[in-house]
Formats: sequence, C-alpha cells, structure tokens
Amino acid sequence: MELRQLQIFCTAAKTLNFTKAGVQLGYAQSNITGQIHLLEEELQVKLFERFGRGIQLTSEGKSFLQNIQNILALCQKAKEEISPQVFRGVINIGAAETLCVYRLPQILMNYHQQYPLVEIRVQTESCENMFQLLKENTIDVALVLTDEIKASDLTVQTLHEEAMILVASPLHPLTKKKKIKPSDLSGECFILTAAGCGYRPLVLSMLKQYNVKLASLMELSSIGAIKECTICGLGVTLLPKIAAKEELSQGKLIELPWAGPNFHVKTKLIYHREKWLTPALQGFLALCSSLKK
Repeated sequence: MELRQLQIFCTAAKTLNFTKAGVQLGYAQSNITGQIHLLEEELQVKLFERFGRGIQLTSEGKSFLQNIQNILALCQKAKEEISPQVFRGVINIGAAETLCVYRLPQILMNYHQQYPLVEIRVQTESCENMFQLLKENTIDVALVLTDEIKASDLTVQTLHEEAMILVASPLHPLTKKKKIKPSDLSGECFILTAAGCGYRPLVLSMLKQYNVKLASLMELSSIGAIKECTICGLGVTLLPKIAAKEELSQGKLIELPWAGPNFHVKTKLIYHREKWLTPALQGFLALCSSLKK
C-alpha cells in the first residue's frame, strides 16, 4: 500500500468519478482505475461498486475512507512541521539572570508575535556554565553578560554595550563624596555576584589592581538579593544600569560618582558554530540582530 494509492483512492471517493479524479491529480483515467484495482486486490475487498457508468463506495470503502483521511491529514501535518517555510518546533535559550529579567522579555514578546507556533524554553544559568551547555547541545543559544569571549567553536554577536554603575543606599557614607576612586572602597563591604558571573572577574581584577582592602566581600547569586542587601545598607555593589533602573528612579539606590576604570561589559548572543540552525532558531537570531544597539 503506497501513499500515492491512498491519495488516489481518497480523491476518487470524493469525486465518485475516476475521470474527474484523474484530472485533479494529473493522471490518466486508466491509471486511476488500475491503482484502485491494485488496492482492492491487496485489501481483498471491493472499495467501489459500479453501477453502469457511475460508482459508489461500498460499506468497506466508506470505513476505509475515514481511516485514510486521518492518515493523509497526519502525513500533511508531519510535512508542515518540518517545512522550512513554517516556523514550528522548540528553541532552548540559556540566559544570565539579569538578561532573563531585563533584556529577554522584550525579545521574546517580539519573537512570539512573529512566530506564535514555536515553543520557547528558557533557563537561567551562570555565564560560565552556558558555554558547556552549548557544547553539550542542551541549549541552542545563550545570552551572556561579559566582556570578551575567546572560543573558536562559538559564534558570538554583541547586542548591547551595558553601562555598569556603582550603587549604594542613600544613607551610605560614600554618597557624600563627589568622586569615588577605587581606594575609597577600602574598608567597605562589597556585594558581588557569585562565581560564574560574566563580569565578576572584572570587579575582582580591579580590586586587586588597585590593592583595595575590603572590610568584607559578600557573595549572592541573585541580582534581586544583591539589590535588596544594598538598599538595606549592607554595602556597595556594581550592577548593570538596566538592573537598577527602577530602584534608582524610586530613590532606593543612589548611583555613586565612580572615577575608577570603566567596565566594558556587553550583552552577547552566542551559539555553537556547528549548531544546525532550524528556521525557528534562524528567526530568533535574526530578531536579536535587528535589536542590536
């Protein structure tokens, strides 16, 4: 039993005319008749009854038609789901927590409007872990917050230059200074992201370079927790400005006038060079590229 035979039978059953079925399918009437005979011989039943020059479905033919219509519908669905013209399937996205909260939602909203049939799965991970997940093909693409990425097996696109700011509670003594130099951080509690964060090495390098002797270093894995601890006056912290925008506008945090070195942190889109880019994934990459600033 071939798919072509099933299509011929289904068309003949709808038209109840072998000649018309042949015209619709682009076959000669004799070809239609021959394929129906072969199908009947294989099934060992009559699918059509002949009444003079007309035909009608037998009871077996009617039952067979219901099943064949379901089969053909499933075949069509299977073809559509892998068609390069149809955006379906799943994309697995890894994102640093900050980007998951402050960058990714706008991207996903635009993407979902354009490609509503694509299933999106997002997981937050440290930037450090993201590289391994890409190599293992656990995720398709990642958004990381870091400076430079040197990995020959990854394709890297810079989407945003992120402004990094030093912030503190409005009641913190450092808010009274007109300029904050690295040496002014000596004796302070510095609240820092946990190991694996893309910009953490930049902060630690700066502290070491200027021989800053902190009173203490507090590590937290959550940006939300870092902000709340800073608001409570536990210490100062360095954050992407996008992550502190709301608290700054509400006066819960104060941007300190940092006079130290700049931190060149960027939002980067990365994926493995050998990754097969499905139509759904190509659409996501194209959208991200269109939103670059």
